[in-house]
Amino acid sequence: MNPRESLLAWLESRLDASAMGWLREKSGRLAAGAGEEVLFPAFSQALRYAGKDPLQADAAEQSLASTLRPGWDLSSWTRADAARAALLLSLPPGPAAVSSILSLHQTADLGEHVSLARALFLLPDAVSLMPIAREGIRSNMGDVFAAFAVRNPYPAEHCDEIAWNQMVAKCLFVDVPLEEVQGLERRANAALSRMILDLARERRAAHRTLSSEAWRCVDPAHAAPEELELLKRETGHV
Repeated sequence: MNPRESLLAWLESRLDASAMGWLREKSGRLAAGAGEEVLFPAFSQALRYAGKDPLQADAAEQSLASTLRPGWDLSSWTRADAARAALLLSLPPGPAAVSSILSLHQTADLGEHVSLARALFLLPDAVSLMPIAREGIRSNMGDVFAAFAVRNPYPAEHCDEIAWNQMVAKCLFVDVPLEEVQGLERRANAALSRMILDLARERRAAHRTLSSEAWRCVDPAHAAPEELELLKRETGHV
């Protein structure tokens, strides 16, 4: 079973026959080559047919998701998110799909942006959709930023160092828990270490505290002894 089939199966047990019939019909048309004339309205209408209730995946469903795609965490997904992801995964991969999804992003509303952010890592052309991630990381819409930053494998897998560092630093500024950012230790780098150490000094000078999670962003190999001592005083960790 692949992610698309799994999403449809999970929704089968949650949606009524009419809604599920609509979703399978739209998904089938997209798989057969229908383009934006089907994708755009269906992506919007998914909220009406699938609803905004939490998906509430059970343990078996979450286990399957993690097996199908390491890092796939369903805890924040809604039924509309799942339906929209199934629609996106129905598109035959290639330049036409990338173009359609980039265009879809330009007209999406808040909820649709969140669904895109959550589904992006599942798509076969995920790396080509990096412009969507960059915009989401810069977004002033907290829900959109959180959809990328929290329990989402896309940033750690595809963001370059600049985008990754911006996202992690923004998490500290807007109080997004770093424990929910996937790949934090694996993506440690010298520029991020310096950024966090500079932030620690600024906070200390202003008599403000820094999240104790910040130490996880600092690789000791990239910090001078006095910088490590500063971080230890600020956070209690090194």
